Amino acid sequence: MLCTLGGCASLQSPAGAQISEAAVSADSAPSVPWWTEVDDPLLARLIDHGLAANPLLVREARALGDLQARSQQWRFRLARWVGRMLQQMPDSPEVQAVRLADARQRKAARIARAYVEVRRLQWNLALRQAFQDRFHDNADFARWRYEAGLVSGVDSGLAASLIGTNASALADTRAHLAAAEATLARRAAVAPWQLGLWVADGAQVPWLDVDGAAAAACDDAQAAGLRAVLAEVRAREAALPELERDAERTADDARAAYRLGTGDFATLYVAQTAQLAVREARIDTRARLARAAIDLWTDVGLRRNQARLREPTRSSVGDMPLAAGDCRG
Repeated sequence: MLCTLGGCASLQSPAGAQISEAAVSADSAPSVPWWTEVDDPLLARLIDHGLAANPLLVREARALGDLQARSQQWRFRLARWVGRMLQQMPDSPEVQAVRLADARQRKAARIARAYVEVRRLQWNLALRQAFQDRFHDNADFARWRYEAGLVSGVDSGLAASLIGTNASALADTRAHLAAAEATLARRAAVAPWQLGLWVADGAQVPWLDVDGAAAAACDDAQAAGLRAVLAEVRAREAALPELERDAERTADDARAAYRLGTGDFATLYVAQTAQLAVREARIDTRARLARAAIDLWTDVGLRRNQARLREPTRSSVGDMPLAAGDCRG
C-alpha cells in the first residue's frame, strides 16, 4: 500500500521527459513515481535520497507499518465497527497510507524545484562567463583602435562599462547559486561537498514537460490553472529559439562591422546586450516550464492518492466502505 500510493524510491533509468497517459491518469492503476520517468537520473537520485533520509517520513512509514499490523487484530476491527456505528471512525491504514503518500509527493516537489533552480543558476553563470570573455575581447580591440588613433576613448569606456555590469551580475549569480545549492543539499539530505560533486557535471535546466493526459485528471479550476500556465510557457519556449537566432546574427554582424571599421561600438554594445538578454530569457523559460511540469505532476499524484480512498474498501467486520477522499488532494 505504501509503495502503491506514495511512489517508492527507485533508481531505475528514466525512460523519457514526458509522462505517458497511463502514468498520469488519476483514475488509472497506480504507476511509478514521475521523477523516475524523466530523463535526468540525478534528479531521481536526489529525490530518492531525500525521501529515504527524511526523519518525518521515516517515522510516518514506521507508524503506518505498526497500524497495518494492529489492523489485523480483533480489537482494532471491533473499534472500527463501533466507530462506524457512532460515525467516529478511527484512522485506518488506508487513510494513513494516503497521508504518507501525499507527504512524499510534496517533499519530492520541493526537492525538484530546488534542483531546477540550481541548474538554472549554473546555466546562467556559464552563459554570463562566456559573454564576459567576449566583452574582454571587445575591450582589447577597442583599446587597440584607440591607441591607433582610429576612435575616441568612448569605445573603451563603453567596453569597460559592459564588463563591469556583467561582472556585478556574475557575482550576484554566484551568491544565489551558493544559496540554492545549500537549499537543495538540505532538502535532499546530502552533504554540501557531495552535492557539489554531483551537480558539477551539467549546467543546464532539464527538459521537463507533461503531455495532455496529465492535465485531464480531476478537471477543476485548479487543474485548469496549471494547464494554462503550462500552455503559456510552452508557447514562449517555442518562440524563443527563432528570437535567439536573430539576436545571434545581429550580434555577429555588429561585431564583424566593428572589426572592419564600418560599425560603431554602441551598436555592438546594444546587439550583444540584447543577445545575452534573449539567451537568459530562454534559460528562465526552460526553468519555468520545468517548475510548471513539477507542479502538475505533483497535483496529479495527490489526486491519484485521494482516488485510492474513494475505491470501496471493506473490512472483515461489517460492509460499510471507507469514507471517500476529497478530489482536490
